[in-house]
Amino acid sequence: MNESRAMIISANPQALAVVASSARMSTQQGTALEVYARGGDREKNLKLIEKVLASGHKSVIEHQTLSIAFNDVSVMVEQFVIEFRLASFTVKSRRYVDFSGAGYVVPAMQSEAEERYRAGMDALFHAYSSLLERGIPKEDARFVLPYSLRSNFFMTINARELIRMICAMLGRGARFAELKRLGEQLKGQFDTLYPGAIDAELAQQSACAQAPLPCEFRAGSDVAGGAELADAPRDAVNLLERVMAFSGRFAPEGGRYACPQKNIRALLRDGRPRELEALNYTFCIRNLSLACLTHFTRHRMQSPQIPNVLFALSRGDYVLPASVAADPEAGAIYRKAFAGQTALARELSAMGMPPELLVYCAMSGHVLDFMTTLNARELLHFAKLRTCSRAQWEIRGIARRMLELLNESATEIFGGYGPSCAVTGTCPEGKMSCGNPVQVENGVWRSAADHLEGE
Repeated sequence: MNESRAMIISANPQALAVVASSARMSTQQGTALEVYARGGDREKNLKLIEKVLASGHKSVIEHQTLSIAFNDVSVMVEQFVIEFRLASFTVKSRRYVDFSGAGYVVPAMQSEAEERYRAGMDALFHAYSSLLERGIPKEDARFVLPYSLRSNFFMTINARELIRMICAMLGRGARFAELKRLGEQLKGQFDTLYPGAIDAELAQQSACAQAPLPCEFRAGSDVAGGAELADAPRDAVNLLERVMAFSGRFAPEGGRYACPQKNIRALLRDGRPRELEALNYTFCIRNLSLACLTHFTRHRMQSPQIPNVLFALSRGDYVLPASVAADPEAGAIYRKAFAGQTALARELSAMGMPPELLVYCAMSGHVLDFMTTLNARELLHFAKLRTCSRAQWEIRGIARRMLELLNESATEIFGGYGPSCAVTGTCPEGKMSCGNPVQVENGVWRSAADHLEGE
């Protein structure tokens, strides 16, 4: 395995006293500052924290936050850890940064298989460079990059969520050697701060059922993405009416609280539109590239169901950017890269390489289906960002299709959804603004430039 590392680079040493004080707060007299002033020494505090955690009151350790640097790990690791919702991530953008020299992770394998593996990965990086040389944008050339690509990113997380993540890396993620190794690294570092906290959590965790990994790989073709509204409130407008009446923040008009032209429009521009959180929608997203999947998972307030990326490699289908389709030579390079990776997966599998290692052969442009549930407030945030003409083209197309489905479901509510310029009247992009603000009325977009065509 390459020198992939996960290092805790920041952990406030004063947080231990805060965690211990929060453990005392519910059972001691006095103000918050008085309870903090009565704190004990490190050994005493650790014993108290261990006792409180063992009793199930785990929220106290959330007062400890840590920042982690993931250094030269694979994109497979990046995708695994980004699912932990109570964390902040900053990842090097593959839309804007040239990854020609980023390199890739080489897991432990037999020498003959390693030689073939390296040749296959080198071919993908050569294809990536060739596409860039032909003027293909980085955000489109990146689709030929493999999941073995070295990724570097920062993560800030509270200790409770970090314990969950480490346990997952050492539990359901342990079949992937790189995840297990990084989990052991983080456990060793965290044990110096809170000895035994992870061991206690590991002992309490139940087994996690997992789907078997595929072992057959087919040559696919280019496919288009799409979305299906799998579930929605039976009467969303009536439910929102009741919630808005209960909150009492808006005066009724004509006997209605959820009137589209006044209160709902005001709600969409409100700084705290909590009423929208009562409405939950489940989508099945079809033919989404693995690269685009990361754009979706960055939205924290959702419940995604994501298959292992190996299913995307097994299926073999992929997205085809318009920039590549318009250039016959670039298209030939692109399609050859995906066909070659299918051949590589088959060959390595025949050599006895387990699926847990074949996952590195998945490419950023391979597609899969996934399901997610979001409430209407998060959908508003999602629409403002992802239906914007500045958004990446793949997620923009799917986001607009999702919005069409929502409009069909409840136009009174979603007819005013759209990019930030349409909802709030302002553009957050600054100098990078497209300069063509849109207006949305009952789901119809109007602007100086037609945002719904030719993108």
